[in-house]
Formats: sequence, structure tokens, C-alpha cells
Amino acid sequence: MAILFSFSPWADIGNDQPAYKLARLMDKCLWFENENGGLGIPISWAMTGQTMEAICRVDPSIAGSIRVRTLNKGVFTSWDQSEIIGSTFHSMSLVQPCLDDHYQEAYINGFVKEDIKHTNEVMWKLFERSPKGFCPSEKVFSIQCSRSVVEEGYEYCIIGGEAFGSDFHAQNNKGGVFQLENGLKVLTTVNEILPNDFHKYHKAELLIDEIINYCRRNHIGRVVLSADVDFWLEGDDWETAVDNGFNRIKWMYLKCKERENEIRMVNTHALIESSWQQGYSGLHSLIRFYESIGIPDPYRFISSWTNAKGNLDFIDWSRSDKAAQFIKAHTDKYLRGINHQQWVNGDKLQSSKQMWLNISGTVFYDDRPQWRDFMPDCFNENLEKAWNLLNDS
Repeated sequence: MAILFSFSPWADIGNDQPAYKLARLMDKCLWFENENGGLGIPISWAMTGQTMEAICRVDPSIAGSIRVRTLNKGVFTSWDQSEIIGSTFHSMSLVQPCLDDHYQEAYINGFVKEDIKHTNEVMWKLFERSPKGFCPSEKVFSIQCSRSVVEEGYEYCIIGGEAFGSDFHAQNNKGGVFQLENGLKVLTTVNEILPNDFHKYHKAELLIDEIINYCRRNHIGRVVLSADVDFWLEGDDWETAVDNGFNRIKWMYLKCKERENEIRMVNTHALIESSWQQGYSGLHSLIRFYESIGIPDPYRFISSWTNAKGNLDFIDWSRSDKAAQFIKAHTDKYLRGINHQQWVNGDKLQSSKQMWLNISGTVFYDDRPQWRDFMPDCFNENLEKAWNLLNDS
């Protein structure tokens, strides 16, 4: 059986220039080989809701292209078409590390699910699509927060493979499709292979060779690769940037076609469906896998591509705590209101949450040197506005 390879670039873009470049890149990939009856390049475009709005704002034609080219043509071609993968509307974390279970559940119900629902509404309005796949910002994920994804209608979620071991050490797990008790399927990226390392993979065949060799030595039949789409949009001149990015993706696809007996480039949903196909491994329990590698609390274990050990040592705890204090205060006031213990202005309460969401893009409040104090003025200004609205409610 051929190796199934999916490519899922991630985008959280709000500004017009990069949004336009992304729209043009997507359009070229969607319509590739259309004149010869082709279905385009099967890419799983993972985007926040605000990115979807941005690309359609600067280039309205992309909405029609997405609607037409992601429409399933038939049972036997559904693996070979592009798909749109959802996320939260803002680049926000699915889980907040400074909250206990009571407030964590409130955060999931009142903040995360609402933000995901916003993306779903935008996606249907713009593309007439209800996606099956979900990709969280920074691949931040826990089993505890997974219900926010499945309860909003998603079938599977892409997470980082960093916590699943290193090359030659149980890597067969990265080729598996995991399942949770709530029904959500989970796919992990093969994080050792970075498709955006254009220095190492200066020719597409080098990347394809790497994927095939990796799969053979680790005895796996599926690979998901992911990286920020910005790497395929680099350059001030938008036409040159888009052409360069498209050529890199195009040749990756064509080199797979040249070796179709060994590797097949498909969308990510195809990897989920392959778990029912003869020749590919079936479903595995994620919580049992976590237990097998010694994770003490699998239900609350937080994984992210930035933190393989799951010890959260990369977090700016000061800013994370400030954000968590707002969530607690918002939850308390909401509960007092619905229990008729205090009169609450619902509009201002909701507005305060929306203002807080403007700082949720500082995902996990990262304390690594390159992200330390990321946009501090924006953080402090929006947090102050959110508190003012909350207090006024």
C-alpha cells in the first residue's frame, strides 16, 4: 500500500497584504490542472475564522473557488481534493493552564466553544462548508478540552507529534489514528520533518525521499506535515512570493505523482478514513497510549508543538495568570446573574469577553525569548478595556 501523505499549512492572518497572498496561493493550488480535468492539489488548509474573513475581504473570488473546488466530486475522488480545516476564530488556546477544573470547564463552555462556533458560522457563510477537521492554535491540546471540538461538530483534530517520541523511538505511533471516548479522532504531525526547511529540502524530491524513508524505518503508512503558511508567502512582492510558494507546493505534489506506487498525496480526512481500509492500521486509544508512555494525568495533559515534555516550562506565567483572573471574574459574574444573585448587563458582559478575545492571540503567553512580552501594549490595553466592560456590566 502507498504511504498516505497530507500537507496541512496553518494560517492566522488578519492583515490585508498577507491575506491577499494567501488567497492567491490557495487559488493557484485549487485550480491546478483543472484544464486537464484535475482536482487541484489536495491540501488541508487550516485557518482561524478571522483568516477566512480576511482572505475573502481582500479577494472575494476566493470564496467561490473554495466552494467549487472543495465540493466532493465523487466517492473515489474525495481523497484527492483540497479541504478546509477549522479552528477557533481567534488564535486562542483550547485550554488555560492557570485554571482549576471548575473554571476550566467554564472556559471551555463559555469561551472556547463560542469561538469555534464563530468560525463555523463564518465558514458556512463564506464557503458553505461544515468542516470535518480541526487544527488548534499552536497545536495546543488536551483530552479535557477535546469536547469543545467534538461538540461543535468536528470529526478529527490535528495535534503536534512532539510528545509522541523521537525518531526510531516508537514512531509508529505517529502514523496511527487515535480515538477518544467522546468519538473525536486525533492525528499527530510528524514533527521531525519540516516542509518549510527549504535549505534542507531545496528540491522537492529530497522532501519526498525523507518522508518515504521515515515511514519505512518506522513502519508507518500515514504522515501529516504542518507548518505556518507564512513560509510559503515570504517576500515583499506578492506575485513573486505567491509564485515561489506555489512552485514549492506544486513540485511536492508532482513528485508524489511520479512515485504513486510508493506515496500518495491526499487530504488529511483521507488519513482518518484509511483507518477502515485494509492495509492501514486501525483506531487506537489516545488515553491508553498516554498511560503507556508514563503520563501521570492523561486527561489533563497539555501538549503543544512548543513543549514536547508537557511541563509547560515555556509559559509566561505572569500574563497567563492575568488572563485567567479575567476568566474567573467573568464566570463568577455570569453565574451570579443567571442564579438571580446579581443584576448583570448581558450585553456588556458579552462585550467584555469579546474584548478579552483580542488578547487570546498571544497563545499560551509564550515566554521563550523570541516571544517574551509579545505585544505588551496591546495585551495591557485590551485587558484593561475588558476589565472596564466587565466591571460596568
